[in-house]
Amino acid sequence: MATIRPYDVKDRDRVQALCLTNAGCAEASADMQQYILNMYCNYYIDCEPENCFVAVDDYDNAIGYIICAQNCDYYEKRFAEDYLPAMLELGLKYYVDAKLDIISHTMFKNDYAAHLHIDILDGYRGQGIGTELIDTLKNHLRSKGLRSVMLVVGADNDGGIRFYERNGFEKLITTHLGVAMGIHF
Repeated sequence: MATIRPYDVKDRDRVQALCLTNAGCAEASADMQQYILNMYCNYYIDCEPENCFVAVDDYDNAIGYIICAQNCDYYEKRFAEDYLPAMLELGLKYYVDAKLDIISHTMFKNDYAAHLHIDILDGYRGQGIGTELIDTLKNHLRSKGLRSVMLVVGADNDGGIRFYERNGFEKLITTHLGVAMGIHF
């Protein structure tokens, strides 16, 4: 059984490896790996580690995580300053993709100031860990006075969409970037 605890800097390498594995990029080019980490992992664990939680096994190894930006305006500003320049160094395509991804996470910021990313290793899915991570984050956000969170999931990720719907998320919009889903709590 997994234990949920706050993210710690000692989890960094393992969380990054989980991110790359679940994105299918563990064997991708260094540029693609850097793009994935900058876009879906590093901002959160570097800039808002207090909004990040890990699921760990009996040996305290991260087997899943949930990471969150609690304020879209802050996220947008900080990401533009600290991460977009690195995306441009990787190439124009990465930069444009990053800009589009930021839009997909901030287009509903008036109703959903916070957004999340979650990953769980394949062998640990279906055990309730994802639901525990979401509940932990919701309780954490509630304690900060927030009452909603959203995410974007791939439009072809039927299992992910069903998982989020079972956890109370509703579809907000479907675009070529994916399905934006949100929950009020």
